[in-house]
Order: sequence, then structure tokens, then C-alpha cells
Amino acid sequence: MGLALGAAGPVSTALGEQWGLGRTGRQALAALIVGTTVTAFIVWLNGRVDRRPLAALGLGPAGDAARGLAMGAIVTGGAAVLVITPAALAGWIEFGAVDGGDLARFLVLNALIAFGLEALLEELVFRGYAFTTLRRRGARTAAFLGTLLLFCLIMVPTSAAASLTALALGQEPDGLLLAPAGTDPVTYVILLACFGTALLAARIATGSLWASIALHLVFLTVNRLVFASEGRDTGWNVEAAPDAAVLVLAYVLVTAAVFGLLARVRRRP
Repeated sequence: MGLALGAAGPVSTALGEQWGLGRTGRQALAALIVGTTVTAFIVWLNGRVDRRPLAALGLGPAGDAARGLAMGAIVTGGAAVLVITPAALAGWIEFGAVDGGDLARFLVLNALIAFGLEALLEELVFRGYAFTTLRRRGARTAAFLGTLLLFCLIMVPTSAAASLTALALGQEPDGLLLAPAGTDPVTYVILLACFGTALLAARIATGSLWASIALHLVFLTVNRLVFASEGRDTGWNVEAAPDAAVLVLAYVLVTAAVFGLLARVRRRP
């Protein structure tokens, strides 16, 4: 996945410049490239090599999918509201005017691109294929930690593939990175570890990969609306204090705790 994700960035940039695509168009193109290649590879690997049905990865029937999506969205959204509301009352976050049309457009486009480029693929690869495969070959704790480690290091192959592809296309490479350019690596890895823990907790507690997918989507949406809205036409004027970034970690930990508690309750006879 890291190779496909890394290569898709420079390729979509080059094609976007040639075709006159804007930021959203390039993101959609990258999602299409990564989505088709990674999904096809995982489906082939799971079916032909491991000889398992897709349901083994947590992709159950429609009823289970709906319940998983609802559970992931409700728990994550509830945790975000629980953390953000008192912060807003304390003045850390200021919510301004809302443009309903722009907000609706942002939510739809963000959901489609985030689902195709990040949520579905990352969950299918890590909480789906990797966790299921490691779990069948060892203890749950080892599978949990192994999956978490792979998730935290995803930027290494991604940045390597992106740099090589950029060089081949005559673009400026960013080099080998542990975190996105401009982001503190230590802070990023800590957040990724907590986020990965919450995603795995959702997968284990519900038995459904769709819960992890919903958690992932809500996480991206909340962060882009509240904490990283600069440069995005979200339709909602939100200003957050620099220190408010710690709230992201807070609501992710609350989400992980809720799913962890749910998993413990469901394991009881």
C-alpha cells in the first residue's frame, strides 16, 4: 500500500497539471489510482494465496456493515463532541458562520475522497488483512502490536516510493520521511499509535472492519473541519488555538477507551 500511495501522489500531480485539475481533482485521481491497485491486490492475496472469504477480514453482510458503520460513527463522533464542547466553551475553539451549501459540498467530497484514498484502503490493509493474517499465525497481542507497528511506519515506504516516482517524473522529491513534511515526527508517531490503537479496538470490539472505517472517516472529517481547516473551503469558519491540537489526541484516546471497554464486556461469559 505504501508503494501505491507514494507513487500516486507524484503521478496525480503530473497528470493533474497536464489535464488542468485542481486540488480536489488531483486528490480524486490519487484515490482512484490507489483504490484500484491496492483493493485488487488485497482481494487477490486474500482469495488466491490465503484462500479466505472477504468476510474473514471483517467485511460481513449488509446488516453487519450497517451496524459497524453506525457504531464507529457514533462512538467517535460522541467522543469528539465530549472533548470539543468544553474546549469551545473555554475559548480554545471558536465556531463562526456556516455556509450550508459549501459545508454540504465539503462533507460529500471529503467523505468520497477520504473513503477511497484513506479510510477503506488503510483499514482493508491493516485492520483487515494484516491483523487477520497475524492473528491466525499467533497471539492476539502479537497481532495487535505487529499491525500497530506496520501502521506507524507506513510513511517510510510511502515517502520512498513518492521520492523515486517524483525523480522519474522530474519533480522535486521530499526524501525519506517518518512523518509528512512539516510535521514533527515524534508527535506524528504518537498520534498515529493512539489512532491505530483506537482503530484496532473498534475492529476487535465489533468484529467488523466497517466500524474501523467509520471511525477513520469521522476522525478525518472532524480534524479537517475543526483543527486543519486552513486552506480548505469547508463552509464553516472555525478557529482553533495552537494548543487545541492536543484535543485530537484526547478524543482519539476516549474513542479507544470506549471500544476497549466494549471489547472487554463482550468477552465476558
